Amino acid sequence: MVNRKNLLSLVIRHISIGLTALVMIGLISCGTEISEESDSQESLLKETDQPIVAAGTETETSTEKLSSSTITIDATNQENWTYFSFEQGQVVEIPNADVSKDWDLAFQRTKVKINGGVSGPGNGEVVMLTETTFDSVAEALADGYEKDTADTLAIVPQSKKGWYVYTGVPTHWVLPIEDRVFVFKTATGSFAKVQFLGYYKDNKAKKDPAFVTFKFVFQGDGSRNFR
Repeated sequence: MVNRKNLLSLVIRHISIGLTALVMIGLISCGTEISEESDSQESLLKETDQPIVAAGTETETSTEKLSSSTITIDATNQENWTYFSFEQGQVVEIPNADVSKDWDLAFQRTKVKINGGVSGPGNGEVVMLTETTFDSVAEALADGYEKDTADTLAIVPQSKKGWYVYTGVPTHWVLPIEDRVFVFKTATGSFAKVQFLGYYKDNKAKKDPAFVTFKFVFQGDGSRNFR
């Protein structure tokens, strides 16, 4: 017959063994959860392999804002101006140019006006570079720009500050000056470079005048970089 002392000792021993088993099970369970969580995080990193970027954030280089084209402007109207936007890369309809920044240049026959100074409410200015090539102009100048004034346009027709030469008799041709590049500050403060290529609908035959052709590069990110 088991006495009370031996019975109590046996009960305590079983309780101790049970508690030890519970502790071991808990530790194994926690270790498994930690391992699974760690494996899950590691798997996520391997799948993305990219730094986390907050929603709505964009990374963009200046070259992604560059646009370039060659365009011909119908400037045959001798009474009305034809308006052009660098940002849109095309001719635009402007009901009231005196209060609009939606245009950058305006054309009327050989004349070119800029949206700035007395010609418009924008920030438009221009600087003329001589004895250079279009491709070699890699950056807009920091200063030296001129605006249209009450006395003269910044790009002066038929002058040393213009974009063409007039041959006079007998041909009466208007020919763009090849080694001349114009750098513009646009109505909204961006930059563009322009080289005039022709004045005729058929430049080879010199027929149908007042169709002004030019090529341009527009930098839309506000920097002066053209590459």
